[in-house]
Amino acid sequence: MGSGEAERMSRIALVTQLTSLAEQCAALADGIGIRLDVLAPHSGGWQDAVLVLLGEDVTDPLPALSAPTVLIAVDHAAEVWQQAARLGTDTVAVLPAAAEWLTQRMIHAVEPPGSPATTIGVVAGSGGAGASVLACALARHAATEAVETVLLDADPLGGGVDLVLGYENIDGLRWPALTTSRGRLRPSTLPQALPRSEGLSVLSWDRETHADLSGDVFDAVITAAQQAFDLVIVDLPRHAPVEWASSCHHLVLVTPARVRAVIAASCVASRLRAVHPAVGLAVRSVDRQGLDPALVADSIGLELLGSYRDDPPLAAQVDRGEGIPYARTRLKRFAAEVLDGILTDSPHYASAGGR
Repeated sequence: MGSGEAERMSRIALVTQLTSLAEQCAALADGIGIRLDVLAPHSGGWQDAVLVLLGEDVTDPLPALSAPTVLIAVDHAAEVWQQAARLGTDTVAVLPAAAEWLTQRMIHAVEPPGSPATTIGVVAGSGGAGASVLACALARHAATEAVETVLLDADPLGGGVDLVLGYENIDGLRWPALTTSRGRLRPSTLPQALPRSEGLSVLSWDRETHADLSGDVFDAVITAAQQAFDLVIVDLPRHAPVEWASSCHHLVLVTPARVRAVIAASCVASRLRAVHPAVGLAVRSVDRQGLDPALVADSIGLELLGSYRDDPPLAAQVDRGEGIPYARTRLKRFAAEVLDGILTDSPHYASAGGR
């Protein structure tokens, strides 16, 4: 399909003669890079549109209309709903209150959502558990297996996973840009917009802007990521809203094999189990005197995904800005084992070479 034909197939039509209404809708479409054609009620031209927006000034049903329709209004008057029924529209959007909903509706019209990518959330059971490092290792290993992977850093106070990977100097979109735009983005724009190296895309934080991550923005971004990539890894802070954990297909709780860390991890595990059926445990052995991983899993009450020992040079490499190594390390081997266990039935992972 040529670019001109593709553009026509993704066209959205707005039928109205109200200038203010046209300007509001055009601003929303421009913000997400979608073509919006503004048409007069009796001009035609909406027949090949994937979505038709009808202004509140439209009084008669449009002929030869097969696309989904939305009546756009600026007033909650009862007449709007009567008009929607008369025109046979699928729904009503009252601006500006419905701007976010309308934005997502336009995105879904030009990029119909498919099955969401497998999503793995990695959660620390305690401070310093090493969850961010494991999340980076999982994402990097998947990318080396030719799986289109994105790593989302959901902790604005975590220091940035781009530092762990050595990606801090790579140009691309960071969370603060999305928090100010309220998460409006098309899935197809993500792979080109995010920092990327060696097949791995990353959405992290900068060191200059303080911005909280709202639930609406997180939902919009993870939904887009699940459409744009084959695998999504999320570095989830343990204090994140439980709804964020529910957005993941699998959860990996990370704990050092130490008594106090295990007690803290038990509390986090209880919170996660209340909202998610697939929580596994990764035990990090900090030295030979640590607790037995099987005993740790039994005490917490989670399935043991495996255990791994620290790689002594790793912290120094990260501090030097080199990121976690590509070479075969204990961490890399463990990441491969975890992904193989979780993604055994994933068609994207299997076809890309995952075992």
